[in-house]
Amino acid sequence: MAFTEQQKGRVLHHLGYPNWSMLSNGIQLGFPAGGQPLFLVEQAFKLLTPDGEAEVTNDICECDAIECQLTDARSRFRALELGELKLNPQEPRQLRQELQWWRNKLCDDLGVAPNPRSMQALSGDAGGINARVIG
Repeated sequence: MAFTEQQKGRVLHHLGYPNWSMLSNGIQLGFPAGGQPLFLVEQAFKLLTPDGEAEVTNDICECDAIECQLTDARSRFRALELGELKLNPQEPRQLRQELQWWRNKLCDDLGVAPNPRSMQALSGDAGGINARVIG
């Protein structure tokens, strides 16, 4: 069983990597900053055993499901209760924490790290492209 292009795209999305058709489209500041560690993810796809592929596929499904739950939760931001039902005001934060846990599991199952230049600063230690200033 090999990953489909759609599954690979979902992995890239969840790990904060761009899904480029050509690497040269992403050259910024003279080097392909956003795609530098991308080759590690692409290599991981080739090295996984069938059991590993099943684990990664499950991780993708969990991440996708949590993203859908986050989208649904946005419709409840304005209310604290509906009749006798009291809503959980911590739901978005808890879902983001759960999503981060599954993204970390996805990284572990693939044996890679998330994109260090991703703007998905869920863990607080990510943040965009940094360029060295000389002068």
